[in-house]
Amino acid sequence: MKILKPGIILLIICAVAAALLGAVNAVTEAPIAEQNAKTTAEAMTVVLAGAEFDEAVELEEPINGGQFSDPNFDLSDANITSYAVGNIDGQAAGYAVSVTTNGYGGDVVMMVGIDLDGVITGVSVTSMSETAGLGANCQTEWIDQYAGKLAPLNVTKTGNAGESEIDAITSATITSKAVTRGVNCVYYAFTEGLFEGGAA
Repeated sequence: MKILKPGIILLIICAVAAALLGAVNAVTEAPIAEQNAKTTAEAMTVVLAGAEFDEAVELEEPINGGQFSDPNFDLSDANITSYAVGNIDGQAAGYAVSVTTNGYGGDVVMMVGIDLDGVITGVSVTSMSETAGLGANCQTEWIDQYAGKLAPLNVTKTGNAGESEIDAITSATITSKAVTRGVNCVYYAFTEGLFEGGAA
C-alpha cells in the first residue's frame, strides 16, 4: 500500500503534465503555422519580385540533390520540399522553391527564385542555426550576390567572385557552401524539368 500510493501520485502528476503540454501545443500550433506561412510568403516575394504565386506544390517525396551529377559538390544533403509558380502580368515568370541543406549548425532552409531561363532571381534564408556574426550572416545582404547568376555556382574565398562564383562569408565557408548547394540543387531540378506548371 505504501508503494502503491506514491505510484498513483506520480501517475496523476504525469497525466496533468501531459494534459498541460497538450493544451499548450493546441494553443501555439495555429499561431506557429500562421507565422511559418507568412515567412514563406514573404520569402517568395523576395526571391521572385513582382510575381503573384499559384498555390504551392508540396512534394510528398522531396527532390534530393543526390540524383544530380555535379563535379564540384555532393548535393545529397539538399532536399527540395515545395515550389510555386510565379506569374508576372498573367504570364508564368519562374518558380519560388523551398530547399533545405546542412549548414555548420544544422539545417539551412531557404527559398530560391529561378526564372524560366534558369537564372537565379534571388535567395532568402528563412530558417537556420548558424553561428551569430559568422554563418548567420547568410541572412544579410551577402545573399544578394546570387541574384542574376546562372548556376551551377562555386564558392570562392578570393573576394572577387566571377560570373559562376559566390564570395564566401568571412570565416563561414561551410554555411556559404550549404546555401550554394541549395541553389545548385534548384537549378538542376529546373533543368531536369522537375517543376511543373511554368515552363513553356
